[in-house]
Amino acid sequence: MTNSQELHLKRETFCRGCWEQMRMPIAIRGPLSYIYKPFGIHKSRMHPNLCTICESMFTRINKRKQIEVETTILFADLRGYTHLSQQMDVSSMNRLLHRFYDACSEAVWEKDGIVNKFIGDAVLAIFNFPLVRENHSLKAVEAAMLLQKQTQHIKADIGIEDDHEIGIGIGIHTGICNIGEVGNSYKDFTAIGNVVNLASRLQGAARSGEILMTEEVYRQIENEFPALNHQAFPLKGIDHDVSGFILDEKTYSTYHRPLAEKRE
Repeated sequence: MTNSQELHLKRETFCRGCWEQMRMPIAIRGPLSYIYKPFGIHKSRMHPNLCTICESMFTRINKRKQIEVETTILFADLRGYTHLSQQMDVSSMNRLLHRFYDACSEAVWEKDGIVNKFIGDAVLAIFNFPLVRENHSLKAVEAAMLLQKQTQHIKADIGIEDDHEIGIGIGIHTGICNIGEVGNSYKDFTAIGNVVNLASRLQGAARSGEILMTEEVYRQIENEFPALNHQAFPLKGIDHDVSGFILDEKTYSTYHRPLAEKRE
């Protein structure tokens, strides 16, 4: 696959999160979905097969604003965007961002993660909540590889002619973080904690085309990638080097498992 249009996630009738978490068949598509809309229940913006019960109604269902969850956090950033933004018109920049956002969303959703935030030219994705997966670290790494493959020709895909390199840098970390609502006057659903911060810092250190992951992530996927390049990374805002691993194009291009399901 070479572009995000070739990925089409199956849209399901019932919310997968509500079914997996509570065995509640909450309709988000079809005639039954109209029953729930007066109560503010509809498709989530974070995943097309989840509903707002899994998102904005978090406190009502979980009886508290935040919970501790073992998650894998993925940050992805569009490298070269700032340079191009100084040379291109607004329309072209919008096409580039839309292409990047679409590719990120499809890759994360394909691997059962949620797209929590788009922050300018960066994306924050969460794995293992509300769709709980035992191999969530591998899911995140596979999503990262799929994103890299989907955006290898991102400039050509949208017709940008420029010698400046553009690509994706990705950082991944796993561990316990707080997930839930933050704020009172303005409520926001997100993940907070050191796991999120470290994944963001790794993303900042990743070169175009690279996926940087911590040792905690690598321990979960070592059988799939037994010989990754190990390195100590000096990261902005952290007073000691962080031990991690680099997954680059040469490695993920030879990954033996299919990164996306074949769809009709």
